[in-house]
Amino acid sequence: MPERLASGRISERNGRSVFGETRFALVAQHDGRTPRALTGEVHPRMTPASVRSDEGHGDERNGMVHTVERVLLLVLDGLRPDLVTPDTMPFLTALHARGTRLARYCATYPPQTRVQVTTMCTGTHPGRHGILANVLVLEGAGEDGILDTSDYRQLAALDARTDGRAVLQSPLADLLAARGLRLAVAATGSSGSTWLWARTQPYRVVNPRSTFGIPDLASLRAKLGEPPSPEDDSLALVRYAIAAARDLFLPDPDVAVTVLWLHEPDATFHFAGLGSPTSIALLRRLDEQLERLFDQLATRGYLDGLLVFVLSDHGQSTPVLHRSLRELLRNAPPSAALRTLIPAADFLFRLPGTRLPRASELHTLVDWLLVQDWVGAVLVHPELAADLPGTLDLRLVWGGELEDCVLERLPVLAISPRWSTSANADGVPGLVAALTEQTALRSTHGAGSPFDLRAFALVLGPGVPAGVTSSVPAGTTDIAPTIAAVLGLDAVTRFSGRVLHELFDPRWRSPITGELHRAGHDRYLRGWRVGEAFYLEELSGEAMAEQERAVTA
Repeated sequence: MPERLASGRISERNGRSVFGETRFALVAQHDGRTPRALTGEVHPRMTPASVRSDEGHGDERNGMVHTVERVLLLVLDGLRPDLVTPDTMPFLTALHARGTRLARYCATYPPQTRVQVTTMCTGTHPGRHGILANVLVLEGAGEDGILDTSDYRQLAALDARTDGRAVLQSPLADLLAARGLRLAVAATGSSGSTWLWARTQPYRVVNPRSTFGIPDLASLRAKLGEPPSPEDDSLALVRYAIAAARDLFLPDPDVAVTVLWLHEPDATFHFAGLGSPTSIALLRRLDEQLERLFDQLATRGYLDGLLVFVLSDHGQSTPVLHRSLRELLRNAPPSAALRTLIPAADFLFRLPGTRLPRASELHTLVDWLLVQDWVGAVLVHPELAADLPGTLDLRLVWGGELEDCVLERLPVLAISPRWSTSANADGVPGLVAALTEQTALRSTHGAGSPFDLRAFALVLGPGVPAGVTSSVPAGTTDIAPTIAAVLGLDAVTRFSGRVLHELFDPRWRSPITGELHRAGHDRYLRGWRVGEAFYLEELSGEAMAEQERAVTA
């Protein structure tokens, strides 16, 4: 049974977090099986100044927001917050003086791009929206049952076969459309990540990689001139998307939300590495583009009344192992269950047409996984968790949220690889035993590491205090509910996230509760709740001595 100390408080722990904030010891503990909401509060001495309030402001429903008519959501894919410094990104660093920084903003699990896109546009965890990974294996997804969400055609085909159920929750674009408003997307990422924003309302979309088979979008893109080739200078793609947002969407009175999603610095990080001269140079050039954009927006008067979110979708780590899960499983002991499972990145899915294995059929495999030096935590399908010691119920990473319609999409097992706080050869902390065959990959994301989960967030605009840093946990689940609130939209379903009242009301507060779920083999899951909203901080990770020596040599 879960054990909880009588005080219900979270007290200060010696030491620092990997990102510099003081950590707390979590006294509300759990055995890692059945999700349970825990109660408690942050120690009064550690209550962030930005959320102190008078009595009567503890109820989130009493929080205030500043209503606006337009929102710009600017996303820099894969930007780690600790890499935003006066040296690497002086403009973005200085922009904090005009807005509020969310210092504990994080991705949901897994921290992969299309998962975060879907989370941002629905305001729900993957356990509710159903896009559980960049690549899924599920019944009805093509001839082989594989859904690659980077390809808009595969998402559109799944929608066609399932009566619009590729994503299982309503997106922000539909809330806007119900009010006669538009969501516009200017993006340089994959066609799939762009399509996830606009798939139900594809009327204002520009991506130099695709016109999505829609003649009107080809005509819209033509207004900007010939798009650069994806093989050209990466920043040429960035400039093209910026022009689309600046010249086509922000002046459009029907567009209430403009999403400007840039594939950098993620693309450069992947193949140049964190902290490398190439990556640092890219960050500086990207920062110059952002400064130019904000100057132009100010000159044209677009910043008046515009609420601006400058975000990333996830962080990054340096890989120290280049072996796919499929290859590593060759060393596993014989198991009948393995013949019915198919690896996809860090997940093991059922082969289409097969049943969920019994726990007894997985014991040998799970016991083997738990002693491998590349395994940090083993997450398991909730119907099996109670009978597989040492594992964590997959629902826990989403604060216990899982809808019945998502059950058939869940992996049987999810492996969060080991990570450590050690630095790479360029002095950037955060190593991970990446489960990939891509030996050229110098940076990666997708694990339950705080380096992958922690993301960048800065908000500025009407009603947002300038120069403030909030230490309240927040995340990608909060973007849709906050945008809906400031635009006065009515949600048709419950959000997993919350309205970021701390952006507008310095007196606002809500109970902050720590959760620690333990399993055997020193495995754990640590997270936070703000009210009912859950944020994953980290899954267990341990030192990887031999691999670390190789990557730092």
